[in-house]
Amino acid sequence: MSFKEKFEKNYKDEALKMLEDVISFPSVLDEYIENSEAPFGKANKDCLDYVITKATKDGFKTFNADNYAGHLEFGDGKETLGLLAHLDVVPVNKSEWVSDPFKLAIREGKMFARGVMDDKGPFVASYYAMKMLKDEGFKPSRKIRLIFGCDEESGSRCLERYFELMDEPEIAFSPDAEFPCINGEKGMMSYDILVSDNVITYFKSGERYNIVPSYAEMKINKNLEKEFNNYIKENNYKGEVNNGLYKAYGIAAHAMCPEKGLNASYILFDFLSKYTDSKLASFVEKYYLFDTYGKKAGYYDFDDEMKDLTSNFAVVDINNSKGKIGINCRVPKDADFDLIKSCLSKICKEYDYEYDVLFTSNRHYISSDSELVKSLMDSYVKVTNDTTNKPFSIGGGTYARECKYAVAFGPLFPGREDVCHIANEYMYLEDFYMLVEIYYNAIYNLTK
Repeated sequence: MSFKEKFEKNYKDEALKMLEDVISFPSVLDEYIENSEAPFGKANKDCLDYVITKATKDGFKTFNADNYAGHLEFGDGKETLGLLAHLDVVPVNKSEWVSDPFKLAIREGKMFARGVMDDKGPFVASYYAMKMLKDEGFKPSRKIRLIFGCDEESGSRCLERYFELMDEPEIAFSPDAEFPCINGEKGMMSYDILVSDNVITYFKSGERYNIVPSYAEMKINKNLEKEFNNYIKENNYKGEVNNGLYKAYGIAAHAMCPEKGLNASYILFDFLSKYTDSKLASFVEKYYLFDTYGKKAGYYDFDDEMKDLTSNFAVVDINNSKGKIGINCRVPKDADFDLIKSCLSKICKEYDYEYDVLFTSNRHYISSDSELVKSLMDSYVKVTNDTTNKPFSIGGGTYARECKYAVAFGPLFPGREDVCHIANEYMYLEDFYMLVEIYYNAIYNLTK
């Protein structure tokens, strides 16, 4: 019996049922309460509990790291192969979805739901790859451990706690990026600029630093409703004014490729820069507006392996004319952190603003000639017959950077649309089935 026949006969229905179950938990970060019973909110804890309960019933050894993360495993080798996936998801705007984002919907050969691609679908595929091997009586040379966290989308505090309690796996991959293999990840830096303004009284846009905001709203101390409506029409944007609340609608995208989106806050700042003397709008227009590479602010850089530096204008939070703007950068060189800080000191001083670096994370790189990458590539080629595409670097940040010897491996296939972090996220059913087979082969090859 072929792998496909075996999976479809014995595992397909229960795998889809498990995916439906984990999707049903709206595991968006609620509020981080350190060391609490549910540090990342009730939905994340409930999803974690569900997985551990199911894995225990399925015969895996399980571990709960203080409700921050957990793992399931089988095998008794001295070394450990880690698979690093996450159960949390980014927020949703339900008005942008065709169907309920937390109910798995299958239409025209695609599965739609928040997290179906990032990262609950790949997590379930990994789970069933392990379950099939275990059910077949496979005796691995390394322990096989599927690690799952609840805070990947907001800083990976989950794995920080997990690795305080458990040893790092000697070799690992994360099913949370693209095929054929991601062996390099840019460095990351997020910072806030503390601002004030003479025109804007209220401005709200963005919830996460790793998403291009698709919606922005503001209030100002002038009545420019007629001008705003004309501006929206002339520029073919989507927006409106209701009772003095100015609204703009853009297109969401992942922060690693902000050029693929339309930042809703840019629409409002562009309008302000044209029709008012707003100090903040002047600052944004001069150093950020419609620039996704940090060129206006002066910190753009490029590396042959990691490619362009990108800059995502992610968050605006202003009340009573004071607040912050938040930016996330994906940097090709570790030295770029100092370059960004130097430029921020200069531009903030000009406008009498201050900045605060929230976090930095160095770039991560594993050679394409390593045992890990070669083995994963063999597993990928065996299933897809794709010998054209090669390992490459990305601007995204995955759990792979949390381990010394790890890479990201799938789930997005070459040529498929990248739908992570956007409305109506989906995965092809046939891709999900191939994921299970690829991960089955990858685990086997790395632990035989």
